[in-house]
Amino acid sequence: MESRLHPALHRPAPYPADEAFENLRQRVHVLLDSGETSRWELLRAEWRYDVALLTNDFRLWMQHLDRGFDTAK
Repeated sequence: MESRLHPALHRPAPYPADEAFENLRQRVHVLLDSGETSRWELLRAEWRYDVALLTNDFRLWMQHLDRGFDTAK
């Protein structure tokens, strides 16, 4: 089965080297390494990081759609 996706979509886009993303990632790793962290605190930190990545991916997808809108004539 042939993929209909644009070839540029097959290449994974790197996550932004943003300070907020890095802080969230480091927070999750610190909590994972800590033996005194509650499960709820770890779950909240992981959830925040996952939501940040998901919203960034959605933003990139919307930009891709917007770029292709005018070329579909």
